Amino acid sequence: MESGKAATIHDVAKRAGVSLSTVSRVLNDYDSINPQTRERVEAAIKELNYEKSKTESPKSVKEKKTVGLILPDILNPFFPLLIKGIEQVSKIHGYHLILCDSENDVPLEQRHIDNLYDRGVDGVILIPSSETTHVENLIESSLPFVFLDRFIDMDDASYVISDNEEGAYQAVKYLLKLGHHSIVNLTGPPELSTERARIAGYKRALDESDVECQEELFVCGNYSLEEAYRAIDELLQKGVRFSAIFATNDMMAFGAKQALEEHNKHIPNDVSLVGYDDILFSSIISLTTVSQPAYEMGRNAMLLLLDLISERISTPQRVVLRPSMVIRGSCQRR
Repeated sequence: MESGKAATIHDVAKRAGVSLSTVSRVLNDYDSINPQTRERVEAAIKELNYEKSKTESPKSVKEKKTVGLILPDILNPFFPLLIKGIEQVSKIHGYHLILCDSENDVPLEQRHIDNLYDRGVDGVILIPSSETTHVENLIESSLPFVFLDRFIDMDDASYVISDNEEGAYQAVKYLLKLGHHSIVNLTGPPELSTERARIAGYKRALDESDVECQEELFVCGNYSLEEAYRAIDELLQKGVRFSAIFATNDMMAFGAKQALEEHNKHIPNDVSLVGYDDILFSSIISLTTVSQPAYEMGRNAMLLLLDLISERISTPQRVVLRPSMVIRGSCQRR
């Protein structure tokens, strides 16, 4: 700790040789703390002249067996199965679930985090809207939390994701095997961990097949049907030539399909199309897609959070589940 600088909860944890969660439990006077551990933490607090900040003060209203789930967009059709997996585990273990929609807005997400802490929840599952430092105070508060689907690369954070690079790699390899070499990569926000991994999978598949990666075939649809429609419409108006589209979520694939049809391009005769997520409506339009194990991701996230809450584990855990291809009727050989 720097001289003259006020001690933080991190400093206390380091001095006492315990986790941030353990320090928080001592500060909030939890009963389930080993007496010797409590003594070490209290000694560290005294040695460092540590004073609790407002967000670290004992919770005035403790909601019993409650966890929070913060989503970036509650209307995204990929999330219901995630929620179902979380809810099934929480119900079995007697926990209530508080659902919050950040609307892809970082300040709103921060307010949700603060409100959940003030309500005294036992832990939080977070699908971050953006990769910024705004979640650092979540670690500072020592509230147990798990990133789900997306993550921010932090030493003290646990997460549950699917292997996004592998999923994208499978999708593009499938198109390459069908003879497609001009494959549009219709992406979401490139700053997200999910998207960086899917772009890496796309590039790896092309590289292994000695196919040139063409910058003009990278277009951003921001995980939105409307923006994906505009992106593909613009490519077609420019006369950019391509024989296939890999959309990194199914909603963007729907938007691409609409744009292609308005330009009298037929799927799969003129353009092959692959999506990502395998949401409910994908089977209705016979979309070939990458299926994420959404229900299992939700289950694993809740089980991991329960382990953190009960202190059965004290080090960050990283769970990566494998996606799979679902072959339907939206692709054909070139």
